[in-house]
Amino acid sequence: MNSSSVTLLASGNSLGAYIPAMHLHTYLQGRGVGTDVHVLENLYHEEVRNKILSTKKAFHADFSVARMGHKLAKPVDTSLDEEAVRKLLDTWKLAGVSRFAVFTGFWLPILERYKAVAGRPLDIRLIRLDAWDTPSFKVHKQLYLDYDNVWFYEPSKLSPSSYIASDEAEPLPYWQRAGRILIHGGGWGIGTYAETILELRTLGRILDVIVYDPSEVEEDDGVTRYFGTEASWNPWSQDAQGRHTFPPMVRYVREDGTLRKYPLRDYSAYTDLMRNCAAIISKPGGATLNDSLSFGIPFVMLEPFGDHELHNSTYWESCGFGIPFAEWRAQGFSERPLQEIYSRLLEQRSKINHFGRNIYAAENSSYV
Repeated sequence: MNSSSVTLLASGNSLGAYIPAMHLHTYLQGRGVGTDVHVLENLYHEEVRNKILSTKKAFHADFSVARMGHKLAKPVDTSLDEEAVRKLLDTWKLAGVSRFAVFTGFWLPILERYKAVAGRPLDIRLIRLDAWDTPSFKVHKQLYLDYDNVWFYEPSKLSPSSYIASDEAEPLPYWQRAGRILIHGGGWGIGTYAETILELRTLGRILDVIVYDPSEVEEDDGVTRYFGTEASWNPWSQDAQGRHTFPPMVRYVREDGTLRKYPLRDYSAYTDLMRNCAAIISKPGGATLNDSLSFGIPFVMLEPFGDHELHNSTYWESCGFGIPFAEWRAQGFSERPLQEIYSRLLEQRSKINHFGRNIYAAENSSYV
């Protein structure tokens, strides 16, 4: 890796700290910029990684447990395998790694150690895809203030500065879309999203549902479609070439009680679903704000998870890019507010550039 390459530091703890990193990786690779993706959990002790899966199940099963877990967030130092950390730092130093895009604050103590031994100026940008501190940054506030924090959603401006996607394709015109509504609970399948599905199905709305577990798939009604992530995949796994990948997505169909799954060709097939939908219904996570802006999708927001998502919801609504689910219900689930939101998203999207174009495709850089 040369000095112009970019090292992307992600986490599997939240797909919101993984999927945007993979989008940026794909975008930069397509423009001849070298990238290397690291997922924090690969530095954990194995037993710690194993516990993550059981934690995800507990959070999915009970939103109140998830909210409590959010409040108890702490640094991950005790989870780290010291030998793996030292090996990574040595590899970076030997390769002359100097440019970083950081998607979770839990990497900061490791970066502090690298700054002390790198022996060269470092360009380290903290990618802030929420309108408030997420737990990973909140626990390291004494560190992150000394870094270049790139806030996509600066609350005082009500004007998002950039977006991240795998390409720069323009949002699909609203009138060309299929009118389907995409519903999900984020990477951990948490929140109140499941409660909205029956209500909207009863009203005859056309839904694409992203399930956390195949058991959530209902009998096929010829209208509602179900999708999910291949169960064997996790964000810290790597392919045969040692590379991180987008989650392999599948479509589920249950007929006469029998569940079948049909793999999508690649992750772009899933982003095509997003490009083509009339709205996203989910909790207001930062990565979903990015999807809303990237693809021009009106965001119908459910109950937030933590203070950062509460601020996200307030910010997106203040910008005119989203509407709380309860308010949309009060308006009779009308198409009109969604079309108005789409127009505002399209106007904002026309004023800004892809983050990768703004920063990494340019030759100039700033240093920490």
